[in-house]
Amino acid sequence: MIYKFYMIKKGDKVRSLRKESYWYNKIGTVINIEKSENIRYPVTIRFQIVNYSGVNTNNFSLQELQTIEN
Repeated sequence: MIYKFYMIKKGDKVRSLRKESYWYNKIGTVINIEKSENIRYPVTIRFQIVNYSGVNTNNFSLQELQTIEN
């Protein structure tokens, strides 16, 4: 696998790098990217597993994600 920090687009598989996140180091799918520059966490990721609240999506910044290529 090759990891990249750029070129994230809808449908990509990404790894979460936010240490305090329930999904730290887990792989999810990009479902939305906000184009506005004022959004702190513009990338919405959907994971296969749910957290303690029963949620399987979360927003991340581009710096908190690694794109995974097969």
